[in-house]
Amino acid sequence: MKKFLLAMVLFAASPVVKSQENPFLVPERANARINVSVQIAKQIKERGYNKIAVIYMNTSDLCALTAASLVASLKTLGVEAYYLKGGDFDLPLKIRNLGAEWIYLAYFGDMPYEEVQKALNQDLHTLASEFERVNLLVHPSTLGLGFFAGALVDDKVGEFLSKSNIKGFTIKQGKVEMVSVRAKDLDLTIETEPQSQREKPKAPTKKKTR
Repeated sequence: MKKFLLAMVLFAASPVVKSQENPFLVPERANARINVSVQIAKQIKERGYNKIAVIYMNTSDLCALTAASLVASLKTLGVEAYYLKGGDFDLPLKIRNLGAEWIYLAYFGDMPYEEVQKALNQDLHTLASEFERVNLLVHPSTLGLGFFAGALVDDKVGEFLSKSNIKGFTIKQGKVEMVSVRAKDLDLTIETEPQSQREKPKAPTKKKTR
């Protein structure tokens, strides 16, 4: 009986370990990001874009949430969209098998900047190894925080991006706007995209083997 009581006392005195809450996924912060995804989906729909492969940074819960909410919003609007995790060397094969016309990049968030940049560079390098050019859509944080510009340091990625058709998104006073992005050498040129512009993109071009 004494042993039983001792065990009960030790159990009661033991600290209760609570699971650590991810501050980026609490409703107050997540809802704002979901709202941005809804606005981006509407912009994509209005321009007639379809077959969107949304690739997100595989180690970031925030990027996963953003990608999932964007794909759900696109599907609700009748746009064909797919959810793909980054860090996969089979990304080009999956993109071709899905028949994706646009590749959306969601790399940012609750990770050290160096880790975000490394993940983005790696996946862009994987795409550049298999495609001559692609149609890219770049998330506001990926573009605005400098990660996309940072990828130009890699010569192979820089050449790939200079040949690709790139659109990005910015946020001004809570409103999402689409921009055109051109990559040349180590510089990005960003221009406002006309609201009424609709574009039928060329399919991603597979790299020619010599």
